[in-house]
Amino acid sequence: MGRGEELSAIRAGGVTVLSGPGGVGKTALALKWLQDRGSGDQLYVDLATREPIADVLRSFGLIEVPAAERAAVFRSLAMRRQFTLLLDNADSAEQVTPLLPASGTVLVTSRERLNLEQAQEIDVEPLVDDPRLDALLDLSYVELPERQARLYRLCAWEPGPFDVPVAAAIAGEADCDVEDALDDLVEKSLLTEVGDAFRFHELVRAHARTKR
Repeated sequence: MGRGEELSAIRAGGVTVLSGPGGVGKTALALKWLQDRGSGDQLYVDLATREPIADVLRSFGLIEVPAAERAAVFRSLAMRRQFTLLLDNADSAEQVTPLLPASGTVLVTSRERLNLEQAQEIDVEPLVDDPRLDALLDLSYVELPERQARLYRLCAWEPGPFDVPVAAAIAGEADCDVEDALDDLVEKSLLTEVGDAFRFHELVRAHARTKR
C-alpha cells in the first residue's frame, strides 16, 4: 500500500483527520488501519450520502428520531457500544463536530483540512507510483476558483517554500487576497503549510506547471 508512515501516525483514542485530494487513498488508509487494529466494534458512516446519520440510526432500529436529536442519539449510541468510528467524506468541521462522542477513537476523511479542535491532522499526499495521480489532481484543479487556480499555476514555478509576500509579488495582488487564496489551496490539499511558509509536494508542483 505504501502508507507505512501515515499508518504509524494514526493513534488509538481521540480524533484523527486524514485529509488529501479526492481519490488519493484516504478511505483505504483508514480501513487498513481499522483492519490491522482488528479489535472492538467498528462503525462506518459515509457523510456524503443524503441522510447519513438517519440511515445509521435506522439500521439500529431507531426510526422515529427527530432531526434535531439525531446527532445526540448517534453520540450516545457510539459511546454505549464503544464503537471505533470512521466518518468518511466529511465536508467541514461543522458537519463532524456534533457527531463526535466524548471519548473513543474516531477517524475522519476529508478533501479539506478541517482544523478540528484537539484532533490530529494527517496530510495524505499522492503516492509517487499512483497511475491515477494526474487524473486526481485534474479533478481538484478544475474545482478551483480562478484566483486560486492562477496562484496554483504561478507559485509552482517558485523553486522552494514561499511566504505570502512572495506569492503576492508573483501574482501581482494584495497580500490579504493572496493569503486567503493560499489558505484555500492548503484546505484543498494542493499546498502544505510549513510555519509561515507554503510548499508544494513535488508531484503536485509538476502537475501545476503543466497548467496554463
